[in-house]
Amino acid sequence: MRLVSPFPIVACLLAAAALAGCATTHDAGWTGKGAMPFDAAQSDCDSKTKDLPAGKQREAAFDQCMEEHGWRRP
Repeated sequence: MRLVSPFPIVACLLAAAALAGCATTHDAGWTGKGAMPFDAAQSDCDSKTKDLPAGKQREAAFDQCMEEHGWRRP
């Protein structure tokens, strides 16, 4: 019987634990720690900012809303 080193398994478990504390999404590089699900946050913030004029004002309001839900742009 060949013994298998526990190092690769332990390394994978430690890496998974480290990544579990941070939520990420591929949408424009948003990151969140303890954030609500991204799609739900995005939908809520879209509905709250949809009546603002397009441009910097809407983007700033959207970013602030997302931060309130735990998401931040890089």
